[in-house]
Amino acid sequence: MHQPKQLPVALKTDKDSLYQAAVAEIKERLERTVGVIPRMATVAAVLKNTMPHYFWCGFYFAEEDELVIGPYQGTSACANIAYTGVCGTAAKREETVIVPDVHQFPGHIPCDDASKSEIVVPVKDDEGRVIAVFDVDATTLKAFDETDKKYLEEIMPIVLEK
Repeated sequence: MHQPKQLPVALKTDKDSLYQAAVAEIKERLERTVGVIPRMATVAAVLKNTMPHYFWCGFYFAEEDELVIGPYQGTSACANIAYTGVCGTAAKREETVIVPDVHQFPGHIPCDDASKSEIVVPVKDDEGRVIAVFDVDATTLKAFDETDKKYLEEIMPIVLEK
């Protein structure tokens, strides 16, 4: 069994500029995009194509009994997941969850064995209710940090702007 690669140091120092470019593109594209599904699809596409450490990214809608897949970019995903694992934990806590090694996270739901680390950010409506989560997976351990958290938390409210 091979060891997962660590995120290259050069990428860690370049994340700010990559996210700044992604935020600018997202804002520009969403100016003329109407509807939450197209807006989510746009955000997922821009981020997947801008951030080299993203293996998979997408939204899960917070339904009453489970999380249901929304727009995403990457390999096939779990269509419905319970309120366990990283996504469920982020939704229940109503806060971003960063997991350096998904195999060490209790209740992790493995939708793709290639995933090694993950970040999940809640998407909240105007009343502060979690209506979805944005899930990002990487094929490297420790791929996500406070820089990812900062920018993703800045981007998520833009998804719901009218």
